[in-house]
Amino acid sequence: MGGLGSGGWNRTGRPTTAAASRLDVNNLNKSGGLKAGAYSKLTWSRDTEPVGNINTLASEDSVTLIYSSRIGDGEWTDHRERVAISWEPCRFGGHRPFFHCPDCTRRVLYLYGFRRYLCRRCHRLSYPSQRERENDRAQRKANRIRVWLGGEPGWQNIPPRPKGMHRRTYDRLIDDIMAADAITDDAAIKLLASLQRPPRIRTRTKARAKEFWT
Repeated sequence: MGGLGSGGWNRTGRPTTAAASRLDVNNLNKSGGLKAGAYSKLTWSRDTEPVGNINTLASEDSVTLIYSSRIGDGEWTDHRERVAISWEPCRFGGHRPFFHCPDCTRRVLYLYGFRRYLCRRCHRLSYPSQRERENDRAQRKANRIRVWLGGEPGWQNIPPRPKGMHRRTYDRLIDDIMAADAITDDAAIKLLASLQRPPRIRTRTKARAKEFWT
């Protein structure tokens, strides 16, 4: 695994899930990687550049993760770690697989690669959305609605009503977009006000200055 743990840290010193290679138990199952004896190789890339890879070997109730990691430019460390798998019944039939974190044994859908593959809680990872400001989250939500309506993302962009969509549904979605844009408007106004506000200059009266130096 190429350089896990060598980057992706935010300004607080803690990584987010977006910076890690994510192992998805459902994707592994759909590809046949959880069938006993199945050997799989998974790779991750960012901007078409490979950033990591891992080999998996499945057994009846577990999958063995085979990979290498390093910190920064340090020496590579080889890992071969068994991860337990459990199957839980679905509401409408069938069974759904879950990883059990190698550290806390908690049942999870994803393991994240930072030197080892552990759950989000054990790695103390945060979601990228938790680092966003309120207006960023609002615009992300509004842009999802714009795209779903067939429009383009962008502040104050109102897509036309799609053919066949009920007027009431369309109006409700547009209300959501406008509410999000209002949050962005307020944030922009506050930012402009802070930029136009003259800097505060602290002054000291002669009396206080005299007290200080006597």
